[in-house]
Amino acid sequence: MATLKFELNKKEFMVIDEMRKLFPELRARTMGHIGSQSKKILKARFLSGQEINLRAYPRDKKGKRTISYTVGKNAKHVAISSYPMNLFEKGRMLRSGTKEAGKKVITGKLKQAVMSELQGMVNEFDSKVWEKEFNSV
Repeated sequence: MATLKFELNKKEFMVIDEMRKLFPELRARTMGHIGSQSKKILKARFLSGQEINLRAYPRDKKGKRTISYTVGKNAKHVAISSYPMNLFEKGRMLRSGTKEAGKKVITGKLKQAVMSELQGMVNEFDSKVWEKEFNSV
């Protein structure tokens, strides 16, 4: 039976320990960056220049954000929400009694736009944050 032993001096062990501590935070920061960029895509492409112009209203009268994102538990997913879009996402009943079809902006169009630009978002985050963090460690 063969065994392999590693001997680490104290300085090298501190670097590895610091990197272990950084990864959960950096994973959350990566997901936050993706959420922020997705929010910008939603605002620029789908919610500006239409009936609902959320570019002019980033917050409502009560101070609540009209478009927001949240990073999920253990930084495994990002949720994008826009409460004004809730009226149009799944459809609505009109005064005449007929139902208007849903617009599917967040679940359809935004999802495709974010998926097409996801690699670019990750590369941008990589060039901005990861290099700085690795150099500091």
